[in-house]
Amino acid sequence: MTYIFNSLQSEKEIYAQDDFVSFAKSILHLPIFQSVTTGKKIRKEIIIDRFYGFQNVEMRFYPLSVNFDFDVFYYLLKMKLKSDRLTFTINLNHFMKFHKVHPSNKKVYIEKIHKSLENMLDFYLAFSYGPKTYKCHLLTHVEENKENREEIKITFSKFFEQFYEYDANLIFNICLSDYKKIKSDYAKILFMFYTTNQFNNSTFKMNEILKRLQAESFGRQDVVKKINKAHKELIDLKFLKAVETIKPEKEIEGYKVTFTKRREGFLPAVAEKPKSNTDELSICDEELPF
Repeated sequence: MTYIFNSLQSEKEIYAQDDFVSFAKSILHLPIFQSVTTGKKIRKEIIIDRFYGFQNVEMRFYPLSVNFDFDVFYYLLKMKLKSDRLTFTINLNHFMKFHKVHPSNKKVYIEKIHKSLENMLDFYLAFSYGPKTYKCHLLTHVEENKENREEIKITFSKFFEQFYEYDANLIFNICLSDYKKIKSDYAKILFMFYTTNQFNNSTFKMNEILKRLQAESFGRQDVVKKINKAHKELIDLKFLKAVETIKPEKEIEGYKVTFTKRREGFLPAVAEKPKSNTDELSICDEELPF
């Protein structure tokens, strides 16, 4: 028996390590992290009647990207997961070392992390799971240190725990180094979606995939091409073994996904604690383009 936030009991082993963190299904399964293009920031409202075990899903937020926003969220979740505290201080130097970012990119990262945290402040999710309804927020407060912009104090909402409260055993572990091998947005989204439904269903309906991708209004032909490319990428990375298109007539109805045995446990065996990414030697030697 382990504890999430030092309060919720879980029968699962809970990880808050540099390379392994335990996510609630709701965080990965629902369209929280999306393919976000640069440009004008648009606040979205998403209503989904039913999405597998989730019902009456309502989301109001600025969509979070599967790239930088996910990196920020991973870092925050690692700090929070085994603590009952709500307030933490983010040190930008530590964050950059953790994600192996070259120091020359500090100025750019200061602005990017501030924007990411602002988006997380304005996040609302409600869903029903079983007989109860859960309402989730991410952050309630972000305080900048005007004398030292490299430090940011953040406060989690007390309702953040509801991401896990509906089922503290419905846990899926993400290996950050594996996740970062995935390049395309669609492949990252499908990795999240398939991972959280691997035991329940190996056949995925097209309409459910489009909901997760938030691509229902996009041109079907273009979306199918991107999905096929994403499947190929996940197969090449050996996250998936094979994907079979279900097309009884003209329209694709879905995909039958075969998972590799290596991923059946969602977490590779860990003989010892993974090496810390925050080690001074872990900083990459080359600049990152922005």
